[in-house]
Amino acid sequence: MKKLMLSALGAAALALSACGDSERTSPAPELTTTRTPDVAPAGRHFELRLRGENAQGYDSVLVPIQSLHASAAGEALPVRLVARTVDMTAKDHAHLVGHFFVPEGVERVQLTLAFDEFGGWEQGGRAGALDTRVAPLRFEAPVDALSLHGRAVMLLDVGRSLQPVDEAERLLLPRLEVNY
Repeated sequence: MKKLMLSALGAAALALSACGDSERTSPAPELTTTRTPDVAPAGRHFELRLRGENAQGYDSVLVPIQSLHASAAGEALPVRLVARTVDMTAKDHAHLVGHFFVPEGVERVQLTLAFDEFGGWEQGGRAGALDTRVAPLRFEAPVDALSLHGRAVMLLDVGRSLQPVDEAERLLLPRLEVNY
């Protein structure tokens, strides 16, 4: 069933990306993710990870990642987005979402994680859409605290965050904490 759901989500994403006017001349909209070159920029390197907790009863909860943005004192910092979809039911595993690079001398960093429009869920043989059109998740962290482990981990309480809309749809209302 998980393969069927992943195949259906993949086919839907492919179909949606293929839709559009081939005569269109306007540029594609830009994502807020800052792409860094393949060579890591100078400064300290940190990770942002996302982990699901309290996902009992769910066989799969797929959350699509749209963008990662990091800034300090209003200036964008380089980031490298790694994951596009994460399964929040993976036990004891915090998925690597991306890397961000902080120049020397910066004391605090602001991080923003945005989800794409829809993911999916599977529970006891039933499956459906997961509406992830929520405001981006934002937090600020002291660089000294991030330096202890080299990462920030967002812990999403899956059981409390997924709210039923109807039989085949859930709405993501994130309840989480951030550890670093």
